[in-house]
Amino acid sequence: MSPHAEQMKPITHAPLAAPAIAPSPWAVFEAPTAECTVRLSVHDSVCHAADAAVALDACAALLDALDGWFGFAPAWRWCAPGTPTGNLPPHARSQWHREPDAGAPGPACRIELPWSLLRQLDTPPASLAAQLHWYGAPATLVLAQLQLDDAEIELIEPGGAVLLPSSMIAPWQGWLRAADEGAAAGRGLPVRLDNPWQPQVLPAGERTPPAEGTDAQLYEVRLSLPRPLDAAQLAGWHAIAASEPDARATLWRCAGDGASSRYLASGVLMPWGDGWALHLETLAD
Repeated sequence: MSPHAEQMKPITHAPLAAPAIAPSPWAVFEAPTAECTVRLSVHDSVCHAADAAVALDACAALLDALDGWFGFAPAWRWCAPGTPTGNLPPHARSQWHREPDAGAPGPACRIELPWSLLRQLDTPPASLAAQLHWYGAPATLVLAQLQLDDAEIELIEPGGAVLLPSSMIAPWQGWLRAADEGAAAGRGLPVRLDNPWQPQVLPAGERTPPAEGTDAQLYEVRLSLPRPLDAAQLAGWHAIAASEPDARATLWRCAGDGASSRYLASGVLMPWGDGWALHLETLAD
């Protein structure tokens, strides 16, 4: 045996503690659906998974109501502070506060639902609707989507006109969407435009699918909306607020091939045969 053997002692290490997570005033939960992710934020200080479970349990009344509204029970997952959360597509935001006469009050909650999911849902039950307070969202009313080539765009000039072929077909279909949804063929809530300043929700049986894409670039004629719309209007549950008759209409080149959406011209709507046209007054620099 080595003369140093008796002097050697085993080296021990203190157990490593789990890294502390700074408490956050909001506990964030996400749940996948068939097409997208939904998000729930609970106003509660959470440091670890056990805290998160308690915070989620405190929202049982809201979760039960959402299960009934969605028609399925989302599998909520806690997103620990500092871990990346999923990138939600453009979505509606709502605050939830339990009514005082509905039992013990729960914590304040925020709900984020993608517009694509919201438009597939029916109006929330009255008891839930009374407790949801939706944020308004800037909106865009698309009067027409056009496939134009470069030669047609070169003909645009002040005093000219851009015809809206869809306005000459009954029912004239446009689209209402939140401003951050981005342009794509047929994206948004299909609306009927018998009067372009008073869009109405188009019944599902009357909606036409978007035209198939071509090599031409997608352009849109849009009508300015004076104020943000609430989620009930953008989802198609409530009547849509009317625009001003003198609202300006604009022509846009939609985003594509890595380029962002670009304003091209503006003017006013004018009758043209059995439909409408955009009378151009101002062109972009």
